[in-house]
Amino acid sequence: MESIIKKGRIFAFIAASIFLINLFLVSAKNANAVIIDQVIAVVNKTPITLYDFAKFNRQAFEEYEQMQNNASQGIFTSSDSLIMSKTKGVINLLADNILLKQEEERAAIYISPKQLGSYIKDVAHANNFTENQFFDFLKKRGISKEAYIKQVRTHFIQMELLRKVYGNKMIITQKEMQDYYKKNMEEFRGMPMTDLKLIFLAVPRNASKEAKKKIYEKMLKIRKLAINGDTGFSSLARKYSEDPSEKNGGRIGYVYKDKLSPNFSKIAFRLNVGQISKVIKSPFGYTIFKSVGKKMGAVKTFKQVKPEIFSILEKHKTNEYLARLLKRARKNAYIKIKIPV
Repeated sequence: MESIIKKGRIFAFIAASIFLINLFLVSAKNANAVIIDQVIAVVNKTPITLYDFAKFNRQAFEEYEQMQNNASQGIFTSSDSLIMSKTKGVINLLADNILLKQEEERAAIYISPKQLGSYIKDVAHANNFTENQFFDFLKKRGISKEAYIKQVRTHFIQMELLRKVYGNKMIITQKEMQDYYKKNMEEFRGMPMTDLKLIFLAVPRNASKEAKKKIYEKMLKIRKLAINGDTGFSSLARKYSEDPSEKNGGRIGYVYKDKLSPNFSKIAFRLNVGQISKVIKSPFGYTIFKSVGKKMGAVKTFKQVKPEIFSILEKHKTNEYLARLLKRARKNAYIKIKIPV
């Protein structure tokens, strides 16, 4: 009996060791978290796993995992149905990606490195960058060189696939672009501008509450004089303003909305011509604006916006025909979701 117990202990130790080794291997494979892989869907014999799910949409995966953990403890919440709907949406997106990849492989589409390089070079130059400067610009915005090239390559492959399947339907004609321009001219209007005068009173960095109050009350009096019209705004600006524009009677001229701070532009662009703003507080002091003119942005010519219209229509057509292609592919595909959704 004792020898049997000893053998049992040895077996248990070996089993535990194997488990720990397997756990270590899984942990090493997924450094951020241990994901016990499970096939959650199949698309034409190609599996979609929990790892694929987590890699594609980490937030949705974590919500799904939390819901499963809660369910195992008998905890159910009102958000469960929303999480399952989200999970199903992610799985369907993954399935669509696989179907597209399979369609691309069947079509035997090849995009040469030279074609990609030429396109990237043109994009960089169009934005006044060298290629290295362009990739540095992307890197600062969290997009690696490899990721961008992959995105461009995917776009080229998809466009080539759609042209192969739908032919002339993917061509964007001059007439289509002109028609879009005529129907949507307001989209291509330049930004509005407003002509402003201002009076500014500075508040010293270490000013006391009392000092700040006195400066604020002074600005209120100046504003009252300006509204009553007893003294012209320009005269008041020359006499009181501590902004360089005081030499021009406070006039800073026509400005675009994005040239002012959000706090200033929100107020200044709501003023009617001749209207004076309330006192605006900033970290530097107090300001009042007077609107003395407005300009609507001019509509850009068709020639100026033609490349932009081409991109818009290309995107529309790509989305439309990708949806058609996926609908057709799904009809002929075997798709099985292996988890309840």
